[in-house]
Amino acid sequence: MISGNERSNGAGELHLDIPGLTSPYPEFEQHADYVLPDHMTDTILVGGIGLPWLRDLDYGTQWVNRVCDEDWPHNVIVEDMSYAAHRVLHRLQEVRPRKVVLVGCMPRREDPPGTIRHYKLDLTPPPDEEVHQRLTEAATGIIDLDHTLAVVRYYRQFPPDTVVVEVEPEDDKFGLGFSDVVEATVQDVLAIVRGEL
Repeated sequence: MISGNERSNGAGELHLDIPGLTSPYPEFEQHADYVLPDHMTDTILVGGIGLPWLRDLDYGTQWVNRVCDEDWPHNVIVEDMSYAAHRVLHRLQEVRPRKVVLVGCMPRREDPPGTIRHYKLDLTPPPDEEVHQRLTEAATGIIDLDHTLAVVRYYRQFPPDTVVVEVEPEDDKFGLGFSDVVEATVQDVLAIVRGEL
């Protein structure tokens, strides 16, 4: 993710400002001298994960779109993280947050639609075979909360304080907007997330 803050020093070197990375010498030549944080920062990352165009399953993305302009503390990043699991892994390595709160909608088929599940993530890494399968699927475009949780736990890149807020979907068909029962959870999820800050 490169911002529009590009400049040239006149000597043919291009300087890039990249959010989340510290770059003491951000020259863009044959290689990049980006310096990733070597310790946990004070940042809290609130990430939404959704599947575009699939009604309730697009919850994380659309929830972030609705709340990103709210008044958040200066150390909170609210970000749409609806991209492949290995890309989320790389984003966490860039930011090194002290806390992560993930928001999404996953069909567990254990609770009625609209149920909000709020839990501290068990950071135990999944087995190698599961992660291999998840990474293979992620490389072909599969994006969902479970893929992200598996891959990032495997590489131990979640901070100890990682929380998931997920909603049980009702409608996972192609289309825009949430079902009524899932729509009714938006403000409650916002309150839960604010309570985690």
